[in-house]
Amino acid sequence: MAKSNGRRRRKWWFLGSLAVLGLVAAAAARPKSAPEEEKDKVKTAKAEVADVQVRVTEVGSVEPQVKVDVKSVLSGKVVELLVREGDVVKRGAIMARVEPDVNQARDLAQVKNAVEEASITLRQAQENHQRDRGLLDQGLLSSKDNLESETRFRSAKAVYDAAVEKYRIVQESGVPIALGGATQRLNVTSPMDGVVIRRNVELGDTVTSGVSSFNSGTVLMTVADIGTMIVKAGINEVDIGKVRLEQPVKISLDAYPKVKFAGLIKRIGPAARAEEKVKVFDVEIAIDRQQAELRTGMTANIDVVGERKDKVLTVPVEALFRKDDAELVYAKKAVAATPSGSPGILSRVFAASPKDGAPKLDDKDKWKERFEVRTVQTGLSSFDKVEVVSGLKAGEEIAVEDPTRPKEKKDRE
Repeated sequence: MAKSNGRRRRKWWFLGSLAVLGLVAAAAARPKSAPEEEKDKVKTAKAEVADVQVRVTEVGSVEPQVKVDVKSVLSGKVVELLVREGDVVKRGAIMARVEPDVNQARDLAQVKNAVEEASITLRQAQENHQRDRGLLDQGLLSSKDNLESETRFRSAKAVYDAAVEKYRIVQESGVPIALGGATQRLNVTSPMDGVVIRRNVELGDTVTSGVSSFNSGTVLMTVADIGTMIVKAGINEVDIGKVRLEQPVKISLDAYPKVKFAGLIKRIGPAARAEEKVKVFDVEIAIDRQQAELRTGMTANIDVVGERKDKVLTVPVEALFRKDDAELVYAKKAVAATPSGSPGILSRVFAASPKDGAPKLDDKDKWKERFEVRTVQTGLSSFDKVEVVSGLKAGEEIAVEDPTRPKEKKDRE
């Protein structure tokens, strides 16, 4: 009887031990609560062999290589418009006429009157000088009086020459100086052969002079040579190191998505400019063929094709971090597995708690339980991938966000 009771007690003790182990294993295997699991979760990716193609994509616009803004040399009112947008013009062709305002009309009248007054004064001084010269020859006038007469003549000649020169400059600028009370009108002419791509004024509009020292003047029209169209774009300073002169470019237009063009980079701006708080460099791209589809102001999508490497080890660009001039990644530590290849229950139980004698990690260093820092050497980089030359192996899992930063802080940013 006593022997039977002993066997029964051992049986219950064994069953109780199994139950305790089962509870411990269940507690260890039980998933964390949703908020805690989400808090500790770090996104990862694998290092893999892939192709790396350097590409720079931007949006630009189609523009004529040569275009000129046409302005009036006088301020006044537009009284005639002889061309419209799309018209073909020759150099020197009259495009518009401007009637000067009151102030400039008065100034033009003064230019004309100055020539007439200087001419009268010069003619009088010349007659006096010739008369005094005759009296000097007859001994009826002293040399001193004759010298004064000659000085007045030379002075009148200088004033006349200055007035004529000013008159000539005004005329050569295209400003007609009316005679006999006629209305003064300025002929605005085309500075080159081309097409009027933009007309900014209408009949009766008031315009300001383009030679004023106070402002840049009103642009009446823009004339362009549409036979040589180019693409202008702004390349972000982050990508400017990936482009070079004579580099091939693929071009497509929003208006004609099925029509493709090829081009070459012909100019890279020497200095950056700010565009919506981003620094960009202006780039000009020559198009290989000029077609009717190309129109000023069209949106052009450019694809600059750079260096390429095939079958190299790569990681996502988000997985690469910089610290103290070194490039590094956070590689996930290997997990101990049972002979069957999957982590056993007891291995998970004991992995959940720190090893005997190991110092307990602070919350800020908890990431070290799952990740280790690796210094890597990188090569070619594209928009989404970076070549890894050394420091990683294919298939290794790496963090694509910084595991050392608290989850709450990353979420806020």
